[in-house]
Amino acid sequence: MLSRVGGSSLHRQWLEGGEARNWDLYLSPYQPIESQADVDCVVGEVVTGPKWSGVREVLHSWDGWREYDHVWLPDDDVSAGPDAISAMFDAAGAAGLDLFAPALDQRSYFAHYSTMQNSSFYGRFVGFVEIMIPGFSRPALERLLPTLDLTDTGWGWGLDSVWPKLLGYEGVGIIDGITVHHTRPVGVMRDADLSRRVLEESDRLLEQYDCAQVHTTFGAFGPDGKPLDLAPERLLVELVKGAQYLFEEDPRVLLWLLEFQRGMSHAPPYPVAGTPEGGTRSSA
Repeated sequence: MLSRVGGSSLHRQWLEGGEARNWDLYLSPYQPIESQADVDCVVGEVVTGPKWSGVREVLHSWDGWREYDHVWLPDDDVSAGPDAISAMFDAAGAAGLDLFAPALDQRSYFAHYSTMQNSSFYGRFVGFVEIMIPGFSRPALERLLPTLDLTDTGWGWGLDSVWPKLLGYEGVGIIDGITVHHTRPVGVMRDADLSRRVLEESDRLLEQYDCAQVHTTFGAFGPDGKPLDLAPERLLVELVKGAQYLFEEDPRVLLWLLEFQRGMSHAPPYPVAGTPEGGTRSSA
């Protein structure tokens, strides 16, 4: 597990209590942080800059990550306990996932409905895992590592559409039975020029790789990692049932879900860049 962290990072929560962990933690500070002598983790040198330019530098300079079966790269504003993180790695291994994430809980700030927990399933095979909390099998991360050179801004927007495309939309999953809490609003940038450059970079990547955000659920799997035998119609019914709480806050989510699952043409345009207006939940 590798995370870019600053002074307000929640990484201590990841390590507090719980059973024996099946993972180790490497912190890559983007600014000086207080002493971590009392925390069971490795702290690297300060690497300034945004998340993905820093991740790129660490992955190229530190080969320790290659000793693990899976690597999780969460933002430092994600609240999670050690047992949930261990269970996430176990679930990813059982389901044979190459690109994965735990679902965001119902209190989380979010940008994309498909990343939120769907209570109908333990896990879903999907076409999109957001750059906020992606996990990779080691072979997949080795394969996808060159894509980090594509982000000049270091924010990485668009990479989360490129990765599933390069993996053939196989082995990509959201683990609904394991949730984390995203504590801060998404997509907040320091100025309009940075926002413009990040969005332009995302558009460039999607055009270069002829891809888009694919918020489709292709199937589901159980706690044992085995795929569930669901006809498309039953899969759609269960998706709708499990996402009901999202429709109550923003009815457009139902139309977006149906559009991605059934190819509807009259749903309102999905805002692929940035946060859907009215589509975020407060952590309060």
